[in-house]
Amino acid sequence: MKWYLWLLNLGLFYAASEARRDVRRKLTAQLNPDCPDDICDEMSNITSMVHVSSQGANDAIHYIWDLTGKPSALVALCGPDVTLKIDWRNFMDDKDTSVQFSEKPRYVFGVVLSRLWVYNDEEDVGTFTVTNTSQINSFPLHNFAWERLGFHASDDSVEITVRSRGVKDLSGNFELSLATFATPDHGPMTPHLMHTENSTQIDLILDSVHTNETFPQPRFAIEVVLVAMEPRKDNYTVVVRKSLDDEFTPGIFKIINVASPASLNASSGGYLQYRPVSYTHEERDVTTSTQTYQSSPATPNNAIKKLNNTIFRSIFGDSVETMLVQALNVSFGGSGDGFYTKYNYTTWTFVVGYGAPLPDKLSLFVVVVATIGLGVPLLLLCCGGCYVCVKRVRNNT
Repeated sequence: MKWYLWLLNLGLFYAASEARRDVRRKLTAQLNPDCPDDICDEMSNITSMVHVSSQGANDAIHYIWDLTGKPSALVALCGPDVTLKIDWRNFMDDKDTSVQFSEKPRYVFGVVLSRLWVYNDEEDVGTFTVTNTSQINSFPLHNFAWERLGFHASDDSVEITVRSRGVKDLSGNFELSLATFATPDHGPMTPHLMHTENSTQIDLILDSVHTNETFPQPRFAIEVVLVAMEPRKDNYTVVVRKSLDDEFTPGIFKIINVASPASLNASSGGYLQYRPVSYTHEERDVTTSTQTYQSSPATPNNAIKKLNNTIFRSIFGDSVETMLVQALNVSFGGSGDGFYTKYNYTTWTFVVGYGAPLPDKLSLFVVVVATIGLGVPLLLLCCGGCYVCVKRVRNNT
């Protein structure tokens, strides 16, 4: 009976997951919306802001990806008729409230990639726990110039890819891809994270970066600032989920969620989700994977300063001080992997969204295999039992 109930629950879970995939939003995307030609010269491919309106039945999710300062991704839940207006001259001058919604958003969540750390991991522990400041270099990301490599918009997805050559003392190829999708599914790129129709997926690549020559054992970490339209006295919660299934990300059995209080308690807040894995080669598989480590979210001393040169200051001005703003560091690489200089390549992929993250679902192939593997023996057992019972009855009569 237990096997029968397990199979029934498995079938119901898969059916519910497939039904969730029927949810679909209508995507409308604009690159540098209404930007004057003298500011956004399309031939330069330098100025990049993307606005995506994701229309639902009773609301709209607005995404703003700003790559003019610190790379930022904002997710706003709004009414169905809300529009966005940008005063480009004030925006490029980092003026407050230079970007405005026609109505106040119902909820806002987002992330800022604030700065890159390069640290010398003398103890080869992987984690970013170095306390000697001479073994750490900090590079604010608002100093990076991002060249647009591609922009794609369709009914199913919107994606932009940009690249920077770095700054003085840290040159190389830094690539960012931001994408959103009309329906829930796994992402097309390893680690194949599960995205919803209310989320943005961000992929970071550090390729052939020249690190400090005085650091013989260099590693990278990135500072991520989380911003939510929730009380500033609250805290983000880090939830680590374990799974027995690594079908979509071979060798990785954990998923890390950094959730706002509303997302954790009412499924209406914001979250950052990722698998603790980085890849050291363009071919992303289990043989090229290494670990990532994360610090606990902490409140910065000055939220206004931390959010300078971001879309959040452009929209909310000094009122960001009343929002829930915390920062964390994610470092790339684990003990014994040879440090960054062994392969000169590392990646990190994560999802930022509104609501609660979807749990990973089993694919149809796994469901069929599990059903056959458990169902056939169960069927044979039942048939064998019936045969024995019938034979005994006949013998007795």
